[in-house]
Amino acid sequence: MEPAVSATAIADFADALSRVVRLGGLPRFAEHVAARAGIHLDRSAYVLLASLVAQQPSRIGELAELLSLDVSTVSRQVHALEEAGLARREPLPADRRGSLLVATEAGAVAVAAQRHARRELFAQLLADTPDEELETVARLLHRLADRLETMPGG
Repeated sequence: MEPAVSATAIADFADALSRVVRLGGLPRFAEHVAARAGIHLDRSAYVLLASLVAQQPSRIGELAELLSLDVSTVSRQVHALEEAGLARREPLPADRRGSLLVATEAGAVAVAAQRHARRELFAQLLADTPDEELETVARLLHRLADRLETMPGG
């Protein structure tokens, strides 16, 4: 039988993770990433576009459900991505009223540039951290993400 995790360890982990998520979501972090990538995508546009690159093509409703967002929110972001030439709509073959959203080549390049820039920034911030420690934290975070994905009700 595995020993129970202490309340103190859980509290410390939860506080540290919340702090990283909060600081990583601040505009200054996004500005550093954008400067390195040479393209600015706000957080919601990046998440939507990255989902399109990984899941394309998709209906707006499917993207909204996947990202747990309101369809109107996704529609606004889609419009901005279309205006920027990062995504386009294609008609549904079986339903002319509907459309699929597809990332353009420029959209895929933008996502790749943002990912590369984010990884470079993390490499700089964690340069003095041993690989073994990073690997342990990565395994823990992947395990936590897997369990969050399979939680009932979501």
